[in-house]
Amino acid sequence: MRIEINDDIAQQCNLDEKEALELLAIAVYKAKGLTGSVAGKILGMNEFDFHSFLISRNETVNYESDNSLNARKNNNLFGR
Repeated sequence: MRIEINDDIAQQCNLDEKEALELLAIAVYKAKGLTGSVAGKILGMNEFDFHSFLISRNETVNYESDNSLNARKNNNLFGR
């Protein structure tokens, strides 16, 4: 997927590409319940680096979302 933001709008928001991707990753993590692992991929980070990034931005880390995904994977592995 490719997302393009008009240069005028980006300039008004004072955003560069990196900052826009960071805001996107945080927004989809919070709004769509993505795991830290998946949201981190948007920024080229692993789950732990993404969680550290969130903390550095004073954002809440939703460990429950990551844990519930892991629980579902484990249940599928063990036929539960």
